[in-house]
Amino acid sequence: MPRVIVVGAGISGLSAAAFLDEEGVELTVVEAGPRAGGNVRSDREDGRVLDLASNGWLDNEPAVGRLLDRVGLAGRTVPANRAHYGTRWIFADGRMHPVPMSPPAMIRTRLLGWGAKLRLLLEPFMPRGPADRDESVGDFVRRRLGQAFLDRMVGPMVAGIFAADADRLSLRAGLPRMYELEREYRSLFVAMMKLRRGGAPSGHLTTLEGGVGTLTDTLAARLGDRLRLATPVTAIERRKGGWLVHAEGGSLEADAVVLAAPAWAQAPIVRGLDPEAAAALDGIPYAPTNVLITAHPAGAWDRSPDGFGVLVARNEDTGGVLGTVFTSNMFPEQAREGEVLLRTIVGGGIHPEAAALDDQEILARARRFHAACFGAEREGPHWWRVYRHPRGIPQYPVGHPSTVRAVRAAQARHPGLFFTGNHLEGVGVKDCVRNGERIAREALAFLGHPAGEA
Repeated sequence: MPRVIVVGAGISGLSAAAFLDEEGVELTVVEAGPRAGGNVRSDREDGRVLDLASNGWLDNEPAVGRLLDRVGLAGRTVPANRAHYGTRWIFADGRMHPVPMSPPAMIRTRLLGWGAKLRLLLEPFMPRGPADRDESVGDFVRRRLGQAFLDRMVGPMVAGIFAADADRLSLRAGLPRMYELEREYRSLFVAMMKLRRGGAPSGHLTTLEGGVGTLTDTLAARLGDRLRLATPVTAIERRKGGWLVHAEGGSLEADAVVLAAPAWAQAPIVRGLDPEAAAALDGIPYAPTNVLITAHPAGAWDRSPDGFGVLVARNEDTGGVLGTVFTSNMFPEQAREGEVLLRTIVGGGIHPEAAALDDQEILARARRFHAACFGAEREGPHWWRVYRHPRGIPQYPVGHPSTVRAVRAAQARHPGLFFTGNHLEGVGVKDCVRNGERIAREALAFLGHPAGEA
């Protein structure tokens, strides 16, 4: 029976393990930390659901549906509240502006001046960018849509997803669909019109009963004693006909190895085997990101939070706050009855210095931001917690596709060794599940297992 070892029990490793869990395969998952789940975990306390980092996924990824079916969670999904889903805000010029979600709203919005709106009309006439080099999201949007659209629309979105500065984020790695649309249609506006006729899906934010951590909890529980916690892997060694995985407490033999730990943990594991891959992994930066969860009484401000949440425009001074999700609007069951539950993101690659502030200062800055959004604070939060992620979100700087190619080349040099993780191709839960399924099929195909032919 072929033996497979998965190194890392975050969402990437647990997803790969679930798709590898086939009859005729001996599976072991090793995790350096004391518990599984990585940053995809949820605390449950006093009637509240507290997601440590990610708070769900968009439901337009089929691999997530296949994973949920496989582990018996398909009937426990919770879509975000549609009554609030379409109302989103950008904080600019010291106040909140609704995000224009239609052409008429784009004309009326005060987020963009008339010069910026007229600049948008030039987009269909702009030439394609260079096909042979990576460029930043900032350069791409500035070139096609103008500086104001970058600062007021795309920049906040990039900060909300990647906690990154759009001028440093690789277009091909971070927003590959935008690159593809320009190559295929030349104009983003032309692409939008054609794809609207084609009914392209947009996805809807979804979680599980008990929070997104229900997924990783369930995946870990299904492994039973095949999951070994507090077992750091120090190196891997090629042996005739297989692999030797060196871990604290002893070495493990395998026919195939899937590395699913973060980049900074994968690099030392492969350094002795493949210095080029280790160097590529070492070069992937991470943004320190803090999640502040606050619970407030109803009527805490002059205006109650309405809609999905608010992101911060570029060049706004909010003390390092990147935005706030209105959790009790989106997932009412995650809050106690009658309270307002908010998730505020602080720091990231834009304001890494803010992530180092103490908890009290983070709370104070968030309260000032909330007052600027909702009006004067009448009563402070009656409960709050800070979750710190010193290496929270991997960053995809310009040139990141070359880094990914270097890692994939190492995989090709070492048959039976596979790499996955959110530091490579997609930071979200759905990306990790999709890549976990793909890498599992590749590993099963390598082993000659029938499931690898799917």
